[in-house]
Amino acid sequence: METWQFSLFFAALLLGYIVVHVRVARFEEYLRELGSLKSIDDRIGALAAQLPKAEPARLDRIEALLQQLHEDLEDLRETTAQVEEAVVQIPTPQQTAAAAAAAAPMLSPGERIAAVVELRLLQLGYTHLRLLTDLKNLPLDGDVEVQVECERRHMPAKGRVLLRNGAIRDLTLQTVAPTFP
Repeated sequence: METWQFSLFFAALLLGYIVVHVRVARFEEYLRELGSLKSIDDRIGALAAQLPKAEPARLDRIEALLQQLHEDLEDLRETTAQVEEAVVQIPTPQQTAAAAAAAAPMLSPGERIAAVVELRLLQLGYTHLRLLTDLKNLPLDGDVEVQVECERRHMPAKGRVLLRNGAIRDLTLQTVAPTFP
């Protein structure tokens, strides 16, 4: 075994030792936390043993506080459910393409071209889409060029989308920042 091979082997062995040592240290910390939980469990047991001896007014106060805690947790659960519903889930391109294909027979050729262009730009993260080309009388087959204006991350962009037989062939968009003097 050559010197450089031995050096690499030794470095790998040292690195492995360090990783194992760090993991063991973390595990020891975790075990210490579990030990503190045992003391909490003992204190709760002692509290449970003292409860029958406690005053009724104090028990009513503890019960009211536990009820308030329960209501707060219910409110928190409802709020998180509302937040979960409010999160917008972006459909995968396969689902979107399937939905576009299912709706395609009902659309005119110009509407199909507009839908394909808008869908692609939305997938790329563009917003505030404006199609500048009149698409009413465009054929679905052949080459079509659509002029567009849109925004991405609040930066206006302009450009063109080239389609061939209803599918996007080329997309050229440029932000206005490089063109501004």
